[in-house]
Amino acid sequence: MSDWLRYALVAVAVLAGVAVLARRRSVRTALVDTVDRLVPSLSRRRGRIALSVVAWLIIGLAVAAVTFGGLLWFLGWPRLPSTASFGVDQFLDLMKIALSVVAGFGGVVLLAVNYRKQRVTEDEHRLAVEKDERETVQRFNERLGKAAEQLAHESPAVRLTAVYSLAGLADDWVDKRQVCVDVLCGYLRLSPDEVSTEETEVQQAILRTFRDRLGRRGAWRWHELTFDFTGVRFLNADFSHLEFAGSAVFDGARFTGELTTFDWAAFTGKLSCHGTVFESERSTFTFARFDAGAEFVGTEFKGRELDCSGWRVGRGPIDFYRCRFLGELVDFSGMALRPGDVRFGKTEFTDARLDFDSVEEPWSEKDRRPRLVFEDVRVTRCRWAITPYKAHERMIWLIDCVLDSVDLAIDEHGLTRPRLNVHNLELRGGTTVPEAYVRRWPSE
Repeated sequence: MSDWLRYALVAVAVLAGVAVLARRRSVRTALVDTVDRLVPSLSRRRGRIALSVVAWLIIGLAVAAVTFGGLLWFLGWPRLPSTASFGVDQFLDLMKIALSVVAGFGGVVLLAVNYRKQRVTEDEHRLAVEKDERETVQRFNERLGKAAEQLAHESPAVRLTAVYSLAGLADDWVDKRQVCVDVLCGYLRLSPDEVSTEETEVQQAILRTFRDRLGRRGAWRWHELTFDFTGVRFLNADFSHLEFAGSAVFDGARFTGELTTFDWAAFTGKLSCHGTVFESERSTFTFARFDAGAEFVGTEFKGRELDCSGWRVGRGPIDFYRCRFLGELVDFSGMALRPGDVRFGKTEFTDARLDFDSVEEPWSEKDRRPRLVFEDVRVTRCRWAITPYKAHERMIWLIDCVLDSVDLAIDEHGLTRPRLNVHNLELRGGTTVPEAYVRRWPSE
């Protein structure tokens, strides 16, 4: 018998031994089926570990075979010595090799077992985390249900407790923070116009809650949320120094009292004021910032004074459409358009002092120049100061406008070129516009 055939038979014998061991493993497994049926998860785990061990053994055998074959190929398939030439030293060397192979397979088995244990540990940890999350969500839902039930209670004291409970829940439950805010805003929307002193305290508590979490002191924790104040009646509302990164909706809202203030407010989300009424004595938006646009549609400014000086207008336009300005002072001085537009369309100014002084363009893109546009606007019995500062010559537009009994004041600020771009401008009641500052379109 040739040496190669002998070695092949030895390899077959080794594989047969592995098969026998696997068979014995399956027989032993059959003996404990009764216990495994009582503990199904343990049975599945054992089966997976056994399968993993066998798989790793097969991989180890395949790697060893490929390595051994590659080594023989690299050595030029050398002829192995015959069995008659083997002595004690050669036998001991073979025993060392055999023991090394057995140790290698033992290492493979240990690696497979440890790998499976690690997987089991990770699965158990994942299941524990999921269970904890479910329990946490369940507790949050219970708190939300209890707070909502308290908010509908007859007692103002209980409703006041519900407000603070919802605020605390919103702080803890980030995923449903918007839901808590919607519940509080919904309560304000459902409140009647005429309320008791106790109910006023509940509403003010809600607004204080919003203020504490939308300003610097509250680290703007809620500023990315949407606030829907549709139809809410505000008394002396104070939204100064707050930041709204989400949408802020004041459609149909009514602002009353002596002072409504949005001073230094930042609207990085969109502001919507459709059908809103500002009837406070003074309404102030000084140095407010608009980065995503604002819509004042059908809005009425009935108070004595409206102060919008120092606005910072970003990319989104600010639109005043079908609005009415009925106060004594309307101040838009010092606006910085960079590079957003401010547009007044189908709007009325009556018996007021209009201040659009020092409207400037701090910087702008080459292909996007900001504009202050008055289109289809009617100005009646007003003193109107309109002076651009550091602005391009096509910044201010008067299109299809009617100026009736208007005292128009333009300060040059050292400028000599025309700054008012006019198209179909109608002058009534002795109103005059200095031609030196007018550019008529289409150009004559």
